Amino acid sequence: MPKKEKILNREDGLITFTGLLWQKNITMPFKNAIFCYSTGGEDATGAFMLQVIRPTKGYTFEDFMIGAQSCYEDISLITWYMDKNRPLPPGDAFDEYRLQDFERRKAEGFPKPLYQSNIPTPEATIEQQKEREKIGGW
Repeated sequence: MPKKEKILNREDGLITFTGLLWQKNITMPFKNAIFCYSTGGEDATGAFMLQVIRPTKGYTFEDFMIGAQSCYEDISLITWYMDKNRPLPPGDAFDEYRLQDFERRKAEGFPKPLYQSNIPTPEATIEQQKEREKIGGW
């Protein structure tokens, strides 16, 4: 049985999730991944859990929750994280990587975000935000 993994590869824009039963893990570009949410049972038990659709014959679903309160928060955080043109999402798990990520994006000229969003994604500091607006224009 293959090792079952869920991997979000921000640098290469790839997502890895488990295959069905004993099938190999599936790795594909994040931009091609299709997410949905569960509807739950008759009493709504298990509703609103984020799922990714396996691109196999007879499409099957894989739970892809990352611990947020709802499927909407999960997909928002995943999309924010996978957009390598945006700053890293909030949370102390990313703090030690923020400066390195800022410098990488600065060297690339702060390209526009890959995925549209109505959620503001500011830099970690006001100074960094001003630098991004000056260099990148957004």
